[in-house]
Formats: sequence, structure tokens, C-alpha cells
Amino acid sequence: MKILCPTDFSLPARAAARAAIELAVQTAGTVELLHVVPSRAGDILALATDAAVVDGQIRTTGQMRLAAERRELGCGAGVETTSWLADGDVESAILARAAAIEADLIVMAAHGRSTWERFALGSTAERVVRRADRPVMIVPAQAPTLEPGAASDLRVARGSRARIRVALAVSGGGASSSALSLVRSLRRGSGCDVTVLRLYWPVEEIQRLGLIGARSLASADPDIVVDLERSLRAQVEPALAGTEGAGEITYAVEPAWGEPAERILDAASAHGCDLLVMGAESHHGLARIAHPAVATSVAQKASRIAVVFVPPASAISASPRVPAIATVLAPTDLSAAGNRAIPFAYALLAAHGGVVELCHVHERSLPAPPYAYDRQEGKASEAERACLESELRALVPPDAARMGVTTHVSVIDGAHAADAIVQASERLGADAIVLGSHGRGAVARTVMGSVSQGVVRHARRPVLVVPSSRTGAS
Repeated sequence: MKILCPTDFSLPARAAARAAIELAVQTAGTVELLHVVPSRAGDILALATDAAVVDGQIRTTGQMRLAAERRELGCGAGVETTSWLADGDVESAILARAAAIEADLIVMAAHGRSTWERFALGSTAERVVRRADRPVMIVPAQAPTLEPGAASDLRVARGSRARIRVALAVSGGGASSSALSLVRSLRRGSGCDVTVLRLYWPVEEIQRLGLIGARSLASADPDIVVDLERSLRAQVEPALAGTEGAGEITYAVEPAWGEPAERILDAASAHGCDLLVMGAESHHGLARIAHPAVATSVAQKASRIAVVFVPPASAISASPRVPAIATVLAPTDLSAAGNRAIPFAYALLAAHGGVVELCHVHERSLPAPPYAYDRQEGKASEAERACLESELRALVPPDAARMGVTTHVSVIDGAHAADAIVQASERLGADAIVLGSHGRGAVARTVMGSVSQGVVRHARRPVLVVPSSRTGAS
């Protein structure tokens, strides 16, 4: 891993440089120290009687301090270190040098400023995070500072453990490919233990999955944990394949209330992590006030843990990937139009096999909110469920097994069919939804609504709507 580490020779900057050296040791990488003579030095030179002499003195001093810093940091670490002196705008110089050397990571200190100073002046570290096209690691100003030649901050933080422990914080969109690539790089070196951290808002997830019956909002819900962990494993394990012997991978799916940044930092600390890896949002201008980025808040609040902010994959490189369809949800109301769509669900999996989740929604009135009460009125009896499941099994094509397609049948207790289908697609981890359209005319849709339209409008995965065989419907 090629690491660029800007420094102003302050104690926080030296702590950041030691963290950079530690990561270079972990990944068999290199470190370049960068010092930028800021633009305001030009104002000083303009007032000097001999500007050339003063300019030379500033540069000579900078080069000497860089050389001394290199000697102290590289001593005994076995890490190749270089240095570079630049001038101009600090933020732009950092980004330009990172691009020039094709750095994999920028490591820099977060100098502690008051809230007012951050509002009025901003923070170089925060601005670099917002603009960078590559991962940026921020080492907080309050991180322990050590004497030259001592063990690095990360090694001291983790005590006698042989490997660092990394918290990979993921959001509702899952882990980005760029963040997983960074974690993979860390594991390819000396290895690291990874805790995949997913905090969720209980009510939001209960509604997304359509869970009913009395549920606790304070503790982890088993149904939610199973669903979210399944999707995380599907993303993380293929991305980190081949690094199984480089440390443990664990999953922490936990409910969270309150300010997101504080909850993320608290959770990373509770799991004993030395380093937090998370995505970096790119809010600018007024959007930063109207929609404050969680990453920016984490950068401001982190006091005892270093944080790596990874920009979206589109900001690094975006290569199109053909999505895999392994599970298809096929809901039907058991009408002719609904059943007509079923073979198309199997057609999507005919070439490579997979699973068809064949289901029927038993609509009934649910309490409000449905996750606070367990109402039995209108619930399908065991005999009714058995009858409906039998009808569903009769719809399975006879050659499904030959195509390598497995069928699961289920009867879903739900309110409105469209909502229940969308929630089932989340709960079952479907890659696509296939359903039939009854082909109602405009007047009928206005009066009765349309299940297929509701699914298309609210689903978060592709939807194939198979039209009714009727024509000229009104």
C-alpha cells in the first residue's frame, strides 16, 4: 500500500505519521511525507527586502525537518519512506501529490478546532475527505503521542494483540466495493480482524420487512439480524475471499437510536476496534447545512480512534458489473392473470438455476402499528394455509427441477398486497420480482388501485410485470 502522509511537524501530525508507518508495516507498503508551504508565505515574502533569500530559507528549513522526520519514523520499522516539499494551497497540494504518486491512502491528522473555528474556517482534513478521489485516514488530535522510536499508536492501542481490529461500518446500501477493497488490502499484509458493523433504525427495518406482532425496539430483533446479516455476508465474503487465514470476520447487527455519528463511534469502541472504515459522503455548499454528512460528523467527533473515509466507487473507478439473479419472488393472487406470470420467474433462472419464492398474500386488517400488537382476527387458519400452499405447488413447472430451480412456497399474512410483496422481497433477499398485471383500465385502477403499479413504485429491486392476455380492457 502506497501511503501519502501530509505533515506540519506538530504533535498530532507526528501521531498520524506513526499510524501511517504502522499501516505500511501491516501491508508491506511505503510512506511519503509531504510538507506544504502554505500560500500565505507569499504574503510574507512580498514584505521581505530579499524575497529570494527568505524563500530559500523557508524551503531549506522544510527540507531539513522532513529529512529529520523521515529518519525518526523509519528507524527500526523497515518501511521505505520518502519526502516531498510543495507550496501553494494546502488542500490542493495534498490532492495533487496523491494523484501524482498514485497513493492508495492519504493519512493525516485532525487538528482540534472549536465548533466556531470549523464553521468559519473549515478543516483541511474535512475538506480533503470531501474532495479526495481515494481513501483518507484521519488520526484524531487526541490520539496518544509517543516518543520517537517507540511502538506506533495503533500497536499501543491494541495492546498485545498480534493483529489490528477493523470496524467496517456499512449503511443501508451495504458495503461499498472500494471500502471492501481497502479492507482486503489490510488483510493481505499481516492480516486484521474485521467487525462488519451495521446499525439499524428498528422501526424502519420492521416496516421494511413487514414484521408483525409485538416486538422490542430496544434490543436486537432476531428476524432483522438474520435478514441484514445475510445480505452483508453475500457482499463481504466474496470480496474478501482468499483472505480467510488473515483474521476473523464477525458481524455486528445492532439497533441504534440518536445521533448516527456518535452511535457508530460508540459501537466501534465497544467492539474493541483500532480502526474504523466507512464511506464518505460528498455534500457541498448549502447541502452541508441542510443534510449534514455522517462522515463529517464522525471526523469531528472521533477522539480515540482513527477513521478511514472511503469515497464512493464512482469517484474512484466504476466498472459495470452484470448482476446475478439467484432468487426470484413470484407472488400470485391465484387468478389466471396472476398465475400466468409464474413461468417467467422460472425462465429468469433457467440458464443457471436458483430459487423461486412462490407466494400468495392473504390480505387482512392489521393493527396500527402492526409491530406493537399481535392481532389474530382474520388470520388464515392452518387448514386454509395448507389449501393455499397446495394450490401454489400445483403451479410449479414440471421441468423446474431439471433446470436446477428450487421452489419455496409460502402464504404471507399482510395488509395491502403491494406492500406485503415489497416487504417480502426484502425479507427473502430476492434479486427480482415477477408478477402479473390484471390489465385494468384507467377508471378501474383509480377505484381499485393496482398491485403491480404499487410494487413497481416502491420495490428496491427489478420488477418484471407480465401483462394480462386480455386486450382492450376498460
